[in-house]
Amino acid sequence: MSIRLEEVTEASRSYLPAAWYFIQACRSRPGDELAGVGKLGDYASQIQAERDWVTDCTAEASGRNLPEGRVPALQFYALDRDDDLVGMIQLRLGLNDYLLRNGGNIGYSVRPDRRRRGYASQMLADCLVQARRNGLDRVLITCSPANEGSRRTIMAAGGVLEDVRENDEGRPTERYWIDL
Repeated sequence: MSIRLEEVTEASRSYLPAAWYFIQACRSRPGDELAGVGKLGDYASQIQAERDWVTDCTAEASGRNLPEGRVPALQFYALDRDDDLVGMIQLRLGLNDYLLRNGGNIGYSVRPDRRRRGYASQMLADCLVQARRNGLDRVLITCSPANEGSRRTIMAAGGVLEDVRENDEGRPTERYWIDL
């Protein structure tokens, strides 16, 4: 099993249909958590996503024209050897009050039919390298107490539980720090 992270840019626009399918596959599972997709999860249609998402990711990466409450962030596709999209991961280059309570520096998801194969661990490891390259020396990652797979992935990457807090939706959220 081998994957690579590819940043969402104009050069990677061809993966947008697969990214839209990814979102729909995750949403089709009751109670599934969708993380690490940035604004892609906000679009109402594939047409809107294909028109706006790459531009939004490019602006977010540069810190230009950020909407209220957003921080500069890098968005990545996780692709297998056959260039199939197996997951998505976002590296937020800063933290604000919202991210301290709800999302942390890194959010990630693996396509439902590709879970439990080690993709999340490799995605997180590769993203931690990107975090170091971008000047971070510590990252916060959060997960639901019910998400055992994510908890194991975070802890295997060196995550240390700071606490469990209520997020903005009133649900408990485990908060892990990883020193880089």
